[in-house]
Amino acid sequence: MAQATNNLVLRSLSKESREAVLQECERVDLEARTILDRVGEHTASVHFPETAVISTVATYKDGSSIEMANIGREACTGIGLILGHSQQLNTNEVQLGGGALEMPAEAFLRLKQELPDFENSLLSTVQAVFYQIMVSGACNGAHLAKQRLARWLLTMADRNGSDSMRLTQDFLAEMLGVRRATVSEAASEMQAQGLIQYARGRVRIRNRSGLQKTSCECYQLVREAYASLLPDRVEDT
Repeated sequence: MAQATNNLVLRSLSKESREAVLQECERVDLEARTILDRVGEHTASVHFPETAVISTVATYKDGSSIEMANIGREACTGIGLILGHSQQLNTNEVQLGGGALEMPAEAFLRLKQELPDFENSLLSTVQAVFYQIMVSGACNGAHLAKQRLARWLLTMADRNGSDSMRLTQDFLAEMLGVRRATVSEAASEMQAQGLIQYARGRVRIRNRSGLQKTSCECYQLVREAYASLLPDRVEDT
């Protein structure tokens, strides 16, 4: 396989380590709403998204769920595995379909032990994801639904590499932990302001700078944390 990747966890590695990791990976296409890992199951494989986006979701006894974090090209699944626990404490669901690199858990653990810079990058990933979760928790309590929706759309565009995304209002409401009517109202306001275009379950960002002004500062905080913890060491030609 070509020794190239868009995933920033792997792009933060030395060339030698990156090639060793990529040799153990298989390129896969992930379909939206596919469950990759379920609560209580043992982690069978780790995914390094390139264009796909994966949600780490908490599910409650009444059947409701809310997104705790989302994982795109700047991170990977397998957070528990990195910390030495193979049993899943959460569900990982494909949020936006796209490409990813898949590695068996056995190979993942072996390379983590053999390659110090791979282990360091994985620990940085854990720190970044945990920071994202903490910021998201604070954001849910401190900021308006419109601000949170703007932050979420900007984050998805960054991680998917596209300003056009297939997202239903029901799904957005589930991810943000709000009522569908709340999402509908916020999206309608942003569309009237020319920030987004929303029709037939597809959202397109029309004015990124305007959307950033609408978003809370949490968007930039998380973006800067990932850039600091997982610097891109690949010089594209």
